[in-house]
Amino acid sequence: MKAISMIAALVLLGTPGFCGTPIPGEVSCDKGADMPRVQALVKKTAAAFKKDQATVIRQINSGDKQWKDGDLYVVVLQDTTVLAHGYWPWMTGQDLGSTRYLNTYPWIKSGQRIAAEKGEGCIQYKFHNPAKNGQVEDKVTYTLKVTDTVRVASGTYLIR
Repeated sequence: MKAISMIAALVLLGTPGFCGTPIPGEVSCDKGADMPRVQALVKKTAAAFKKDQATVIRQINSGDKQWKDGDLYVVVLQDTTVLAHGYWPWMTGQDLGSTRYLNTYPWIKSGQRIAAEKGEGCIQYKFHNPAKNGQVEDKVTYTLKVTDTVRVASGTYLIR
């Protein structure tokens, strides 16, 4: 019985999520040019989403300015599938964690894992900055768990 307990403990401790394995790209949320604005926008969206999911999704996808702050916008994801996207609404319904998008959005699963394991946090990755003609720059995204499967995220580039 003692041996079985030890084996079970070793299996649990060796399982991702239990052993504290690093989340790829995870960084402190004090990086980024506008993190206080990013976090405020995400928290505002998450609170409204909890009250009326359908309306918030519709408003974000239609470009409603209450879900933006200047050039900042939010993305609502269920697992790795886009429910609402404040910049590219055509992404709605796309599974960014699928093989099709694996090379384009390799960090999407890191955000999912941060939300699931920690409730909130930030990841850093390289992405095309539309404000600079698509130039690839470092971006930091804040993600916040809303339900067991839904999260809201927004990000900012490290330099402006």
